Amino acid sequence: MLNAHPFPLLFRPFELAGRRLRNRIVFPATLANYASGNAVTGRLIDYYAERARGGAGMIVTEGLSVHASSVPQPSVVTLFEPGNADGLQRLAAAVEREDCRLIGQLWHVGRQQLWNPVLSPVGVSPEPDAYSWTVPHVLDVDEIRALVEAFVSSARCLARAGFSGVELHGAHGYLITQFLSPWSNTRDDAYGGDRVRRLRFVREIIAGIRAECGNGFILGLKMPGNEGVAGGIDPVEAAGVVRLLAEAGGPDYLAFSQGNFSLSLEDHVPDLTFRPGPFLDIHKALKAHAGAIAVMALGRVLGPHEAEACLRDSGVDLVATGRALVSDAAWPDKAQRGRADEIRPCIFCNVCWGEIHAGKPMACIHNPHLAMSGEVAWAPAAAAQGKTVVVVGAGVAGLEAAWVAAARGHRVLLFGHSPEPGGKARLEAALPGRAEVAKVYDYQRGRAERHGVAFRLGQWATVEAIAAERPDAVILATGAAMRRPAGFAAESGGIDLRSYLSAPQIEEPTEGTAVLFDQDHAAATYAAADLLARRFARLVLITPRTQLARNVAYVSAIGVYRRLYGAGAEIVLASTLRWFEHGTLAYANAFTGRETRIDGVALLVWSTPRLAADGLAPALRRAGLAVTSVGDCRAPRTMLAAIHEGHAAGNAL
Repeated sequence: MLNAHPFPLLFRPFELAGRRLRNRIVFPATLANYASGNAVTGRLIDYYAERARGGAGMIVTEGLSVHASSVPQPSVVTLFEPGNADGLQRLAAAVEREDCRLIGQLWHVGRQQLWNPVLSPVGVSPEPDAYSWTVPHVLDVDEIRALVEAFVSSARCLARAGFSGVELHGAHGYLITQFLSPWSNTRDDAYGGDRVRRLRFVREIIAGIRAECGNGFILGLKMPGNEGVAGGIDPVEAAGVVRLLAEAGGPDYLAFSQGNFSLSLEDHVPDLTFRPGPFLDIHKALKAHAGAIAVMALGRVLGPHEAEACLRDSGVDLVATGRALVSDAAWPDKAQRGRADEIRPCIFCNVCWGEIHAGKPMACIHNPHLAMSGEVAWAPAAAAQGKTVVVVGAGVAGLEAAWVAAARGHRVLLFGHSPEPGGKARLEAALPGRAEVAKVYDYQRGRAERHGVAFRLGQWATVEAIAAERPDAVILATGAAMRRPAGFAAESGGIDLRSYLSAPQIEEPTEGTAVLFDQDHAAATYAAADLLARRFARLVLITPRTQLARNVAYVSAIGVYRRLYGAGAEIVLASTLRWFEHGTLAYANAFTGRETRIDGVALLVWSTPRLAADGLAPALRRAGLAVTSVGDCRAPRTMLAAIHEGHAAGNAL
């Protein structure tokens, strides 16, 4: 007897508005910044088409601007420009031909104007935007009706282009949310006040789209299950909204996303410090009020096992997983074919979100082929001639180079001085909230073992040992080391963060003060701060900058501050170290030079700009070996740079 499929619910077809979905997997709206000049580009088409080829049952595009009063940036597609019709048609054709339903997300940012300072923001009430503090022009009734028509005409545009439906973006604090929420809607006319009037705007849009596009055109609404602000939409208010929508016929599906652009924004894209599926209880509760309306769950769904459990345990109809499908567009196909162990794991680090929020095209630390034609089917091409390749360094850059080179048919030997691979990422994975970082090097190690990489772990690679292998090429991925803080007295004590974390530790809380000097501003440093807050009676964090977490995506930086303040950490900004002796530390304000001292310091640790550990390269070259440096030993940067550079080096051989 054949074994039952491990994901029976996930791959059961589903019907929305009479249109068949081949499975329950949805790629939700995930802004990528691949458009240009507010128009569809080839890369934007590839981005969605590859996820359709990878097996998603439905794709919701990133927000498409419905009106000239809402044009956040040139990398967002506008629907009111007639010249965009051809690009939208090509996009629809590319996705729908893969038996995947394409849904266009209709978007108006409302009062939030982050990227277009000249454009006058418009809003429901004179309340400021929670993130930018912009105060909008308050829409009058005629302007509201014009926006209703803009949503309807945008839906008509997408129906003509061949889309299967539309989703109204009513979450995250954008315009529709501003109408729905009692926190942002302080009107006292027909579009504000009680719940029925606050729902009028979205109900008029729904009725208009139904009249224009018919019942066979999928219509969804993304709305908050919990805004995370006092007086806003909480699960009780959301249930009331859902009941009213269900009684009126409502949309075909509801998707619930949490938070808005207040400090609850971290709930919008919960990172690896959140438990998996942190908001499924909200989705389950709201499903009970939805009647015939389908419900889509989303929020840190790790992969097929978690998606299956979500459908089984919460009773929802569809499950959306954005970042996991960014990391591996083919995970639905791999899961359906019994190859779930080959899925490239997402670690929910939110580097992708940080890139797009900075106005750059989306990038994924673990997927160098993101949004490129052929992404789903990509495999290392066989080399014309097999070579012997020595990789020195078993961190994420070296592991990536090693497995790719081996997959191309080269004989690869990987030297690492630690007994286990992973390099500095292994230190990070041991810190509070960072355990999922291990998925990166575990995946790489699995690929390396599968393709026959020979590991030489627990030993230092010497020029003689490398030369003895008679390599045709050497890839150095030996990383970097933290330097002593500039201007800090040489005779002063203290230790760099990596050395501290590498040493045996006392797990019990310690009396005294720990001081962390932060010139790194990356997520791992703040995870170390969380650890120090647990181990020491007092934690002081000092940085020369005027704010913390400059190298952490804002949605995750909120969590950094929340944890530090929650632990009672003292944050000292714009300050540099002077000297440290006999338990007393002196630091000075970077602007005034005014000196302050801290007594009773049991530990001083610093996280500083690194120095490349590239000392082997000159000697190897003198020995006549061809050497390529990748990752931090070339130039200390990020995990994204290290993996992508290692990947390129393995492909170049």
